[in-house]
Amino acid sequence: MTNPRYDENRDETRHAAVSEEDCEEMADTYEWDLKRVEQSNTDVLPVNCVFDGYCEFPPSRMDLTQGDYFTEKKEDA
Repeated sequence: MTNPRYDENRDETRHAAVSEEDCEEMADTYEWDLKRVEQSNTDVLPVNCVFDGYCEFPPSRMDLTQGDYFTEKKEDA
């Protein structure tokens, strides 16, 4: 079983990446606090970037064309 992207108990978010440098770039780009980098169990994206708190990417243009995107997210919060 895979870990959930956001862990409420630890208040941290995981995003898969190719390298530690990619994790650092994500942290800089989105102004997230990178806590650590972990090895994953896949060769495609071999590391997990672990960020402090709830960290999600801003919606893409494709998300914006999906009518219920923002409604669903507000109800989940």
